[in-house]
Amino acid sequence: MSSPLVSRVVPRGSLDECRRREMLALMHVCYEGVTAERFAADLDEKQLVILLFARAGRELVGFSTVRIAEERLGGRRVDLVYSGDTVIHPDFWGAKSLQAAFGRLLLARKLRRPLRPCLWLLLSAGYKTYLLMVRNFPRSFPSRTFDPDSGRKAFLERVAQQWFGSQYDPARGILRFRGPHYRVRRGIAPVDARTATNPDVEYYLGRNPAHANGEELVCLAEIRLRDLGWALARIALRQAAMPARREPDSARAGAGT
Repeated sequence: MSSPLVSRVVPRGSLDECRRREMLALMHVCYEGVTAERFAADLDEKQLVILLFARAGRELVGFSTVRIAEERLGGRRVDLVYSGDTVIHPDFWGAKSLQAAFGRLLLARKLRRPLRPCLWLLLSAGYKTYLLMVRNFPRSFPSRTFDPDSGRKAFLERVAQQWFGSQYDPARGILRFRGPHYRVRRGIAPVDARTATNPDVEYYLGRNPAHANGEELVCLAEIRLRDLGWALARIALRQAAMPARREPDSARAGAGT
């Protein structure tokens, strides 16, 4: 079974005002505290955008903004991939198309320079993105199962302080944005009693107890080719096993409605 979604990676500069308005409307579906100014500021810091479209009607139903930078770690150049604003309309949760598109983007970046380390900087305001990281990339932290060396910890703190300034709390590893910022709407992907017993979720909640208020845990993952290959293979298997389903009425009517 093919995915109900198709993806496209485009330069941020190629987005016209109509597309930007569609993206902002999608943010309002899943997040509170969204402002046009904050959305524009995030978008303007990125070079690439992953767009998700419904296969049938081609409406925009999701996106993720991406920044790629070069940094230095222990005297070596590294590629740092940073995920910014990300949203998928709830009608399409579980499709895995965004994860697949992001994985292919990472793969293309890694294959350009196979010997250069590639790292993923993730700001996690919810347990689902955190689980995506720790389940697919074993050399990621903060984590209950991986303790990085002091150099990698110092690298993450330095990047967080340079990029986010005083909004970053190094003692807690948390980013607390000044002024209005997004938070997941109440009732969307709540942490139920069963989910809270998952060891990784329990660890995440302990590290970021105020996630529901928009605080974000600053995370770093090393992208190794073998881990990325397994992740993409698992996504492909899950997509193949998905049952056929009819296009949701709300998606046909438009993701922002």
